[in-house]
Amino acid sequence: MVDRLNCRVTKGGVVVAAGLMILAMSMSPQAAAGTYQDVATGFCLDSNVQGSVYAQPCNRGNYQNWERRGQTLVNVATGRCLDSSARQDAYTQSCNRGNYQNWQNRGQTLVNVATGRCLDSNVQGSVYAQPCNRGNYQNWK
Repeated sequence: MVDRLNCRVTKGGVVVAAGLMILAMSMSPQAAAGTYQDVATGFCLDSNVQGSVYAQPCNRGNYQNWERRGQTLVNVATGRCLDSSARQDAYTQSCNRGNYQNWQNRGQTLVNVATGRCLDSNVQGSVYAQPCNRGNYQNWK
């Protein structure tokens, strides 16, 4: 039976409040995982257990799934964080809470907090961090 006035569902004397379900889901320690697809190439951000980062045709695999935890991007398959360096490299390594592992969304770009550089890619599937240039190779959807 639905009590529309109090917005609750009762069955057999048990009250189930929709708000409690929503609250429980929002308290989950896991954020929703998703892919990052390069606008220019159509390739998805990918990684492997060795820590390499590259872009490949999208395949729905866990190595292409990334979970946003605050400002870090964690690879679902490896549990490693997307990282960068002053040398403009992009790779993954164990999460360490350092600024080189923090990425801000600015529109469709991912900007490294430590370097100020944008995550970039090319048609060969290389991924690196370059000075931001507003080009589609730096846009990820």
